[in-house]
Amino acid sequence: MCTIVERLLFIPFLTGIFCLPAPAQEVKIHSHNDYNRSSPFYQAHACRAASVEADIFATDKAGELLVAHDRKDLPEAPTLDEAYILPLVRLYRQNDGRAWPQSDRTLVLLVDLKTPARPTLDRLAAKLQAHPGVFDPQVNPLAVRVVVSGNVPDTATFDSWPAFIFFDGSRTDYTPRQLERIYMISLNLRNYTAWNGEGSMAGDELRKVVRMIEAVHALGKPIRFWGTPDSPTAWETFYSLGVDYINTDRPEACTAFFRDFLKAHPQDSLSVPPSGR
Repeated sequence: MCTIVERLLFIPFLTGIFCLPAPAQEVKIHSHNDYNRSSPFYQAHACRAASVEADIFATDKAGELLVAHDRKDLPEAPTLDEAYILPLVRLYRQNDGRAWPQSDRTLVLLVDLKTPARPTLDRLAAKLQAHPGVFDPQVNPLAVRVVVSGNVPDTATFDSWPAFIFFDGSRTDYTPRQLERIYMISLNLRNYTAWNGEGSMAGDELRKVVRMIEAVHALGKPIRFWGTPDSPTAWETFYSLGVDYINTDRPEACTAFFRDFLKAHPQDSLSVPPSGR
């Protein structure tokens, strides 16, 4: 079987053709800054995005968490309950404890803490604890995986937080004990390449990216890159490299691209609904 580097150096990205035999792989879309869309959560869910992102701020109001990208947006920002928690609770009730009807796929809610872990993470934990059938995998194996990013607490304190809270990793040197609480590892693509998503990635930069993907996978964790180009060429490139979560601000367009891609590559697994659904 071709290695990742052999596949990518052998075939130009724009051809859409893979060196055979290529491993089948599930397409998982990460709805980056999901709250910026006209219908937060619902648009991404309709696309069967495997992961959605919400940036949250703790405010002076007791127990409150607001969803926004910047502090200047807070006066008009929805609460986390309004934008994500209550929609998810309603959804799980409708679907008999599932994110999608008759599906065993799990959904990731990536929560980016914009204010310090205390009190932000304390408030988040309290809200999640009120709905164990939706947010606690020990209660429901198909529960939402809540992954905390941004102002992640010190690794030494991971075990002080409820087991239903996972963390977004930012490096590859965690201890085995710490890795038990790391759900995925998210890295800044710009630390490895200046590629703008057009044409092919330079060979030396490609090797750097591949090494990081292999290092994360060696830990048994999925990888996501952020700060990425957001185009069909980029989506296909990251998929062909084995990136687990494809970062995009355009979940509908990304879903449509991979739906067509699946028709041309039936050996691959696509986690999006067929056209018309």
